[in-house]
Amino acid sequence: MPTFEDPSRDADELAEAARGLAYATRQIESPEDTYEVLGSLHLTLSRIKQGLQQLAAWHDRRASFAATDDGDRVAGHDHTVKAGGWLMIAAASTEQVVQLVMKAHSENGRIAWQPDSAPTRSAGLAEVLAEREAALDPELPASGHTNQSTGLTR
Repeated sequence: MPTFEDPSRDADELAEAARGLAYATRQIESPEDTYEVLGSLHLTLSRIKQGLQQLAAWHDRRASFAATDDGDRVAGHDHTVKAGGWLMIAAASTEQVVQLVMKAHSENGRIAWQPDSAPTRSAGLAEVLAEREAALDPELPASGHTNQSTGLTR
């Protein structure tokens, strides 16, 4: 149970719950469960983003009290500012993950799972990968080609 007061214990509990989810999602018996799981993941990721933002703000507020183990307050301040900055970047990066999971959740909600697996139309792997790449990097050239030798083309 979350304590709502002990961030260390609550973080440990979240890590254990994530471990359980990683194990449980290796094999899903009821396809309908994926919609609920994606919804819960979306909510969890949103809360993780909030936690990262709050940790960044905490570091900002406490920077003047920081020191290293040998008492160097200037270096301690620098480390605190950097930690807060990395946490803000992590929170911003998590927002992209939140949006991608929300898109997956929305698409999943349009699926009417059938007892037999007989797809009528299936997107090719290249099409699916191109859509994912575009979702991750909206600034790709209009042609869909990259100038990197390992880049995907559409």
